[in-house]
Amino acid sequence: MYLPGSGSNFPLSGDQAGRFAVAQAVAEHQFVQRDVELQRFWSALWRRKRLLAAVFFGFIAVVAAFTLLQPKHYTTQVRLIAGNGGAVGDPNANTSLPLLNALISQTGVQTSETYAELLYESPIASEVAQTLNLPLTADQLLSHVAIKPVTNTNIISLAVTWRDAATSAQIANTFADVFVDHQRKMISRQADSALAFLEQQLPQAQVHMRSAQNALAAYEVRSGIADLQTQMQTDIASMAALEQKQQQAELEAHQAQAQLATVQQLLASTPQTIVGERNVAENPVTGALETQIAQTEVDLNSARQQYTESHPAVVALEQKLAQLKREASSHSETVVAGSQTVPNPVYEQLKQQEAALQEQLSAAQAQAATAAAQRKGAQPKLDELPAKSRRIGDLQREAKVAEGVYGALEQKYQDALIARTTALSDVTITQPADPRVATVSPNFAFNLSIGIAIGLVLAISTVLLIEYLDDRFRTESDVRERLGLPVLATIPAFAVTDGGDKDAARPLSLESFFQLVTSLRYSSSKPPRTIAVTSADQSEGKSTIAVNTAISMGMMNARVLVVDADLRRPTLHTKLGVDNDRGLSDVLVGVLPLKKAVRPSGHKGLWVLTSGRPAPNPVELLQGDTFDKLLAEARESFDIVILDAPALRSIVDGLVLGIKADGTLLVVSSSKTTGRAVNGAIEKLRSVSGLNLIGVVLNEAGVENPQYSNYSLGNGQSIALPPAVIGAGTGPGVTATK
Repeated sequence: MYLPGSGSNFPLSGDQAGRFAVAQAVAEHQFVQRDVELQRFWSALWRRKRLLAAVFFGFIAVVAAFTLLQPKHYTTQVRLIAGNGGAVGDPNANTSLPLLNALISQTGVQTSETYAELLYESPIASEVAQTLNLPLTADQLLSHVAIKPVTNTNIISLAVTWRDAATSAQIANTFADVFVDHQRKMISRQADSALAFLEQQLPQAQVHMRSAQNALAAYEVRSGIADLQTQMQTDIASMAALEQKQQQAELEAHQAQAQLATVQQLLASTPQTIVGERNVAENPVTGALETQIAQTEVDLNSARQQYTESHPAVVALEQKLAQLKREASSHSETVVAGSQTVPNPVYEQLKQQEAALQEQLSAAQAQAATAAAQRKGAQPKLDELPAKSRRIGDLQREAKVAEGVYGALEQKYQDALIARTTALSDVTITQPADPRVATVSPNFAFNLSIGIAIGLVLAISTVLLIEYLDDRFRTESDVRERLGLPVLATIPAFAVTDGGDKDAARPLSLESFFQLVTSLRYSSSKPPRTIAVTSADQSEGKSTIAVNTAISMGMMNARVLVVDADLRRPTLHTKLGVDNDRGLSDVLVGVLPLKKAVRPSGHKGLWVLTSGRPAPNPVELLQGDTFDKLLAEARESFDIVILDAPALRSIVDGLVLGIKADGTLLVVSSSKTTGRAVNGAIEKLRSVSGLNLIGVVLNEAGVENPQYSNYSLGNGQSIALPPAVIGAGTGPGVTATK
């Protein structure tokens, strides 16, 4: 054996060839199985196409109606970036002001989530509402706002939903402007405190410095002393350094005290916690009022069609509608369903700054006390100097100290001024809200596309679920796979009405019965001459199948006798249009011989033995030897004997007839018979030894768009169903046409 492939062939050993053949067979079986499953799937969808279309288009209609009835809302968004570069927020941009350095350091580590929480503060919302003259409280305005920090970035998205796009964009942009200004004021407020203190101290330090310099110059002129000894200069310089250190420490203590007072003032006006995440939900009162308004409008329209405008019923409904609309307008569309309180990051920062300033104040006071003690210890040494030298030293020291203090204050003033100037804000608007790009909700196109997808899935799922729960037999493959029995023929179902095209159905019906006759003829090496036709339950078309099979056999030049063996519910006399004054029961009780009970049916090659007069015990009559003799006599006079047997559900008549016949046909209705009923009937038939179950006839099967024409008998002549073929595929109760 060779492995098939393009190019060259590769020889395979015996084991390899066997494994390859098995693998190939398995693959072919899987392919056929997939093809069968796919065919079943499409068949189920096509068979229930009306249900599929109803569910699909019904769901789309519901989605479209819901979308159109919902009020439209417009959402615009503004994007901000928090913690931008520059002097503010840069931990390396230190100044000589400890308080300002601490604030800058804290600003640099804040995340976008912190700024998002600050945006939810009520003062900001209140300022926005006041700026735009909105008749809303802070909480009501915040219910229309959605703030979302972008993950792993410093970007914050602020979206506002409103009834019109212009107002939505205006509120969003105002929110951003107010927040930027709020951040700028919060940062610059610390620098303003330092500047206010320095602006008070600088003029005094300047006057003190100039006074000291003038005093030194005047004394030097009067005393004529321009230089001091090195030791004196060293002592004076040391004393001056101590005095400068003391004054510097006292100055820093005063500055820290002033800044501490400012921070404590801010702490008193800053809340310890802020509202974090808010859950906004639709106001249930508004929804209930809208439902009542819709119902009242329907009642009003109905009343106007029946009465005039002045009718009391119409007037009462109009007043009720006006009252409901007034109540609906007085309620907000949304309410805050819940909120979460989180620590205020600004309050935490101010507490840290308060602790740092208190520590700085304590350190400055301790340093001033140390310098004062050192000065006190060095003062006796200076007292030993000559008076003039000491006076010059004092004046030089005072001038140097005053110059140093003034220089330090001036440097601190410049640092604070630069800090306030550069600290504009650490929040920047990167993309303002634009009403032209507002998103509209609900989005009809989006909802419709989602509705189409979900509707298609829902429709297919509904069809497949119903198909799964439907236990009936639809096709021949269902019968073969579930019952393991051959299908001799499939009789189509036709809804023939007075206005329908009956001629289009007749060729297919006749062809189906010819197929059944052929299947019976070749069902075994010895074709059955006595055939019992039964079903699992009543109203499955067994009598119709029996009589039309007999008619078809008669048309093929066979002598056929059809016997109505259903002595409890006979129907053949009605279908063939003959009297039932004599028949099978009369023969079995010995009132008439078979020859006198049998009568022509009016169709070629077909005779009929009706049920006859009602019998008291049908089972006893069918089990007796008289019925066996009747069948033997019928076989001598006719080529084929067809027994219309009762259904198998609750009586044993059908089993008795199946035992006495050469073969039994089981009729299964595609539209009525369930799997449980058929399995029960087959178990009854197989429980009886000697009963030959030939196969199944699938009745009332669905046919999709049949287009049949020019059917012939093999000699070029077309066949048309004569009036003899009765109610094919329509079940019992169809009256024969004579």
